[in-house]
Amino acid sequence: MGMEMPAWFDIESFDFKTEDERGMLQTVHQLNQLITAEVDAGTPADRIVLGGFSQGGAVTLLTGLTTERKLGGLTVLSGWVPLKSKIKSMASDHVKKLPIFWGHGKADPLVRHIWGVQSAEFLKDTFGIKTADESEPKLTGITFRSYDGVPHSTSEAELEDLQKWLQKVIPQEA
Repeated sequence: MGMEMPAWFDIESFDFKTEDERGMLQTVHQLNQLITAEVDAGTPADRIVLGGFSQGGAVTLLTGLTTERKLGGLTVLSGWVPLKSKIKSMASDHVKKLPIFWGHGKADPLVRHIWGVQSAEFLKDTFGIKTADESEPKLTGITFRSYDGVPHSTSEAELEDLQKWLQKVIPQEA
């Protein structure tokens, strides 16, 4: 909204009708450079989990769904799907195989809970991503969790759920 502050991209308003596509794509490029540096340093791409909160969750989705590498997973906390009109044409082949953890507070006044729910449904409808079956040994699809009374922040329960999800998605190496 024109204020000076650390951000992944500019948000003109929290109705998300106008998006800073240029800023988002610059951030995606920077994140892909970080991923490449990690892979070049010896970390397998399937052991890299990209995640973020709010704007960070939005760029996590934009990066993770469009990057050439199949990452270990994506974590989105109080985020939304950005660039909905373009993301399908930008998506990688591995989108349906990605595990995604999505946590969202039901009392979030900025990135409203319903926007998180609608974004997760958008991914399911647009890409055919399924709801994760947590009984399966190899997790794929979306694990969406809602948290009562949580505003635009995280909670202990959300972080515990995320920790359990990460342990399943990226098990300890033998």
